[in-house]
Amino acid sequence: MLLLTAALAWAGVVQGYPVGPPLSLEKLAAAADVIFKGTVVSSGPVQDEWFKPYPDFVARETTFAVVTVIQGAVPGAMLRFHHYAESPQPHGRMFAPQYYRFEAGRSYVVFAKRSSPTGVFRQLWANHTGKTDQGQWLCSNNKAVTAKTVPEVLWNELVLMVNSDDASNVTYALRQLDQMSGGQNLYAGTQDFARTNVLAAIHDLMTNSDPKIAQAAIAMVGSHNPYLSDERTIFWLATVGSAEVPGIGKMDPKMKNTGGELYWKDLVTLADSKASNATRAMAIQALGLLREPSLQTAIERWLNDSAPAIRAAATLLLADFPGPEICRRLTALAHDIEPEVRTSVARATGFAQQAEMADTLARLLLDKDPKVRSAAAMSLLSFAPKTKAIAGVFRENLKNEEFRPLFLIALARENPADHLDALAQAVEQKSEPKNFWGGQIPAFTAWKILFSHLQTQSSAMLNSGQLDRYLDALEKVGNYSSSEPRDIYAFYIQHSMAGRAQKFRAAAKAAASYDLDYYFKRVDENPGLYKRP
Repeated sequence: MLLLTAALAWAGVVQGYPVGPPLSLEKLAAAADVIFKGTVVSSGPVQDEWFKPYPDFVARETTFAVVTVIQGAVPGAMLRFHHYAESPQPHGRMFAPQYYRFEAGRSYVVFAKRSSPTGVFRQLWANHTGKTDQGQWLCSNNKAVTAKTVPEVLWNELVLMVNSDDASNVTYALRQLDQMSGGQNLYAGTQDFARTNVLAAIHDLMTNSDPKIAQAAIAMVGSHNPYLSDERTIFWLATVGSAEVPGIGKMDPKMKNTGGELYWKDLVTLADSKASNATRAMAIQALGLLREPSLQTAIERWLNDSAPAIRAAATLLLADFPGPEICRRLTALAHDIEPEVRTSVARATGFAQQAEMADTLARLLLDKDPKVRSAAAMSLLSFAPKTKAIAGVFRENLKNEEFRPLFLIALARENPADHLDALAQAVEQKSEPKNFWGGQIPAFTAWKILFSHLQTQSSAMLNSGQLDRYLDALEKVGNYSSSEPRDIYAFYIQHSMAGRAQKFRAAAKAAASYDLDYYFKRVDENPGLYKRP
């Protein structure tokens, strides 16, 4: 894989393997032979040829006492359901099929297919979707279902759980309602319920006495805007920034904070309340992207709060009001004694794209706290080095081992000719930042920049020997895929470098663990087909 884990959060990839998107309730119902609400009676291992063996997973048969048949028909009061479950003694998996955990005595709404044995049903598919538990929903009771449609059934069950006295039921229902109303990224959720209806049903829970419940509700009302979590910082910077961030997916640049628009006054009240500092800070961050002018008075109040978490949250909101004043405030806050506030200064600078704050980011790049340094580097890399001050910071930090290959790549993308030796070294040494948040492997990015530059050179120059240093580095690309050695070989053929092409082909074949020559033969048939953009 050419991407590190942080880049996977906005793609159809889980733990390194492709995953399909979740299905709407309409499509789920169409795929199911039966939908029922049932209570778990027993569960045990089963032999079923439909279930292929996977490490750390077993096939099980769970028997349900049928409460209500919502769709289709079942043979009696009991129903046998075959499904994957986790092995009792897992050893660490690289792949997971669709699997379920059913608890004895609990009730569930289950979508099932008929299996070949009479009276036996099974899960809808073998591989899970982006919503990993799709196909079954936990219920808070074993009462009969009265609603007539599948969406109504699940809405009623989940809203009932939201109002439960059991905290685990409440947080489960909040998560399901969030995913089913587009609150999470679209790859992990659906649009089965209107977001405004969901927010109306749960927003009062923001003041719940249980911090886990309150904060889960705040996250939903805040529409998971990028101010709410450190994990989303890099994706928002890639979205609003002027520079390309290799290997990092972008968010919706027109993202709106629907819940914040509806309930911002409630969030302000909560932020000023006697709730825990963590809850208050989250309420402030839930106001991100709102850009409500009347919030500026409250922000100024929070910036002077004694709690570091409150000051840090309020600092982030400054990004919604860019201009000279934000620069003045952020410059002062960059000297705050608490590292979480200084981290927010770095993030807010990138969110607001205030390039005139380059000197402040450069200072934070040398901060004693690694989180502050990482946030400063992340924001700096969201700016294209076409800005003189930003380019200056990159150049001054080319020997900064913590982030060196990243700053090199930022500069070389604009002008590779000035950095050929450094790019070649990065490729050969497989340079990695010591403090990295994820994205495309830097050595591979350096290789692509180097290759793109060499493709602009004439055949005469490529054959002159003057570029051999860089051609040698090009051949040390590594084992990312068959495409890179194939394209190098084609490049040599296209530029009449037959001797070098054959030498490279022999070395690459010897190093490969698969039939790489198949791809070289394809090039021989038509070299002109293989040109990298």
